[in-house]
Amino acid sequence: MGYHPRIETKDLISFVTTRCRNSRLWFVNNNKLERQVLAYIAKYAHAYGVLIYALAIEGDHIHMLLDFPLENRAAFMRDLNSVVARLVQRYCDDFEGGNLWGRRYSQEFIPRHKVDIEDKFFYTALQPVQDGLVQKLSEYKEYKFFHDAAWGIKREFSLINWAKYNRARRGNANISIKNFEETYTLSYTRIPGYEHLTQRQYALMLSKRLEERRVKIVAQRLAEGKGFAGSELLKQTVPGAMPKSTKKSKRYSYRPRVLSLCPLRRAECLEFYFDCYYKFKIASEKLRKGILDVVFPPGMYKPPFRPPPVLA
Repeated sequence: MGYHPRIETKDLISFVTTRCRNSRLWFVNNNKLERQVLAYIAKYAHAYGVLIYALAIEGDHIHMLLDFPLENRAAFMRDLNSVVARLVQRYCDDFEGGNLWGRRYSQEFIPRHKVDIEDKFFYTALQPVQDGLVQKLSEYKEYKFFHDAAWGIKREFSLINWAKYNRARRGNANISIKNFEETYTLSYTRIPGYEHLTQRQYALMLSKRLEERRVKIVAQRLAEGKGFAGSELLKQTVPGAMPKSTKKSKRYSYRPRVLSLCPLRRAECLEFYFDCYYKFKIASEKLRKGILDVVFPPGMYKPPFRPPPVLA
């Protein structure tokens, strides 16, 4: 199945994944790069009014569980993926250039229900365990969002506004770059349905459920004869290395449109998706026939179209 048309909606949550070309491990053992990526996620989340539930920067991909109240996922992902590509080029000496990302980002809808959001929340938090990197999250030395999200911890990052600095520097070459520092806060939105809990109760509840899932994942991997790399081996990984094993999919591999533990919620969301999809197909056919004022479904983007030349 090929890439599906994008739909912008504030009624559903988005689970977004961006993977590096050839699954190269650019996001490992590089604290400066990691901190910059987190800073720009905070910046663009603020700029586009995005709510973050979960975030994982793995060796060759980034997972994000996001809410887009302003229906602007495309703009957020465009800016974020673009700046991360530039950051890798800047902070990874062995990056040869070219495209960082293997293909456009994948995106699945999640119903706005605490059970479904919570499921992907833990899925994202336990990525290092599920991928066989470590048995315990405490052994994983890269950034882990779970503690921040559970305890409501906010992290501040400073970025230079290079556009303003370069403009100002044209008139004053000695101007201090410190004057153009901007601070952004990375914070997480609480899973809906737990508003009645205190922060401590919320954190302890999540920690207990996280541990229950972790134990099951570890037991399953060991039963299947799969081991764990361990923190010492991870320290030796060089940025840009190829992973020993990775998830592979092709352009026409099956990609789910909706992620939900409930068949009824999944069916309801799929009905919404395919209703938009078929309306999009009809509108696209009219556009190709030269009907330029055709109206596309709300939340969907008009595809690029160049009218055929008019013959004299």
